[in-house]
Amino acid sequence: MGRMTPTIDEIRIYKVPLPAKTLYNMSSSAVVTPESTIVELIDSDGIIAYGEVCMATPQAQDATNESIRSALSLLAPSVIGANPMNLDSIITTMNSVLKGENEAKAAIDIACWDLIGKRLGKSVAELLGGNMTNEVITYHVVGITSPESAAAEAGRLQSDGISRLQLKAGGRPIEEDIASIKAVTEVIKIGSTLDVDTNRGWTESEAIRVSVACSDINFGLEQPCATKEELSRIKPRILHPLIIDESATDITTISKMVFSEIADGFGMKISRVGGLTPMKVIRDFCLETRTPMSSDDAWGGDIIGAAGVALGSTMPNHLNRGAWLAHPYHQVHYDPINGPRIENGVIRLPKGGPGLGLVIEKGTFGDPEQIYENNN
Repeated sequence: MGRMTPTIDEIRIYKVPLPAKTLYNMSSSAVVTPESTIVELIDSDGIIAYGEVCMATPQAQDATNESIRSALSLLAPSVIGANPMNLDSIITTMNSVLKGENEAKAAIDIACWDLIGKRLGKSVAELLGGNMTNEVITYHVVGITSPESAAAEAGRLQSDGISRLQLKAGGRPIEEDIASIKAVTEVIKIGSTLDVDTNRGWTESEAIRVSVACSDINFGLEQPCATKEELSRIKPRILHPLIIDESATDITTISKMVFSEIADGFGMKISRVGGLTPMKVIRDFCLETRTPMSSDDAWGGDIIGAAGVALGSTMPNHLNRGAWLAHPYHQVHYDPINGPRIENGVIRLPKGGPGLGLVIEKGTFGDPEQIYENNN
């Protein structure tokens, strides 16, 4: 498979608009025109691999799509000439160049996993420990709308085979959130599950009030408040499982939340923690402690979607909260044949070849915004 010690010889950065074609409302914002950032990595044997990251709104994570590309202007040149098979060295190099900026680092990390898989003739799922299934459960979002519309959408989604629903809430009078929760509950079928996600949109008193008002309803309460301190204070006073999303930033924080019995599960974003390498560590911890987690991201196309599905396939169903796809909202495929898609409530692992399982034709992303080459 070429040289024994490959090097990263070229990195190209692309900007790809992925606007939402249907309304996606959250407590503090609506998704309109996200711009995905694609990292194309070419090694010394000419093998091409891809990474991706895309922020839906400024409220989803600290990074913006512009800040990601700015960070990559420093990170990409730092790993030119490096051995992409040595992930620890790649991560150490990136951390020495920039603190934080996990989202930009994630794009390079994912590309390295794709490249390693292609060089070894293995899927990323195999590299992550081996897939337990070829079909990963997913969940679908019911955006902020009227109780009647939310219930109708929840019913439609279940008819399409979706058994995990996430109802968005927050950013409006709390009575409307309670009414929507109760309306959706009326149409929840046996075997379906519901999470209510405010994306940090409630105060402590609001979260407690909703939980008490809906004490007879079974659902998970996902990131109801903004900070870890707030979540810690409300935990003894709410009557529903507490799922941590935006506050689940790294393995140290995650382990503390589990051992202190604050977290009953996690909504994990690959880009938030810096890529598949740290996500593997978090997955191993969650498996060991039997803590459910998802394997998804804020937005994006086939590449980040395939990365989430690969990780999700390595988890048992009872601990997998789902691998989410933005594809139903933007309807764009980089690989029209193998690009991950939802069918009857599950996502199949892409089968286009080793790595992430995608076949991306030259020119798919247009002209690169940045190019970095190994001139040695």
